[in-house]
Amino acid sequence: MTPRHYAPSQKVLHWAVAALIVALVPIALAMANLPDGDLKNALYEWHKSFGLTVLALALARLLVRAARGAPPLVASLPAWQGRAAHASHLALYALIVVVPMLGWAGTSACCAPVMLYFTLPLTLPISGGMPVGEAILRVHQVAAFALVALVVLHAAAALHHHLVRRDGTLRRMLPGRAE
Repeated sequence: MTPRHYAPSQKVLHWAVAALIVALVPIALAMANLPDGDLKNALYEWHKSFGLTVLALALARLLVRAARGAPPLVASLPAWQGRAAHASHLALYALIVVVPMLGWAGTSACCAPVMLYFTLPLTLPISGGMPVGEAILRVHQVAAFALVALVVLHAAAALHHHLVRRDGTLRRMLPGRAE
């Protein structure tokens, strides 16, 4: 049976991932542009930890989505917008998993150890050193820019539904609301 609304767990996972992605962008820009030093190193560690947290939450989100499903799109949506919504959601889910995986793999190859919140080592067994790590991290960067672009598109579409179409799409994902 298709649910009529998103479960509270789906909403919490959605907004937690969204908040972390929003935090990751300025951290990434700052760490890439700072001179070497303690602040830059700390930002790299926070970036890696937030990225691994996004990966864990995204996998949880996929499991909840597989188990529970999602409410149908609003009936008044034109077919092309429905196809665009499905394609963009699929791309978002893929990138929310792939971007942190690439970051984790690249950092594991070049710059081990990968520490979760400065305490738990979670380095992947990837060899190749700096050349392999840098190559993977270049793909990570391109994929991250694609993810940011899709997040902006997703937010714009949600606002369009809320402010222009007034069809309840955004309200279904807001905390504390049943529909």
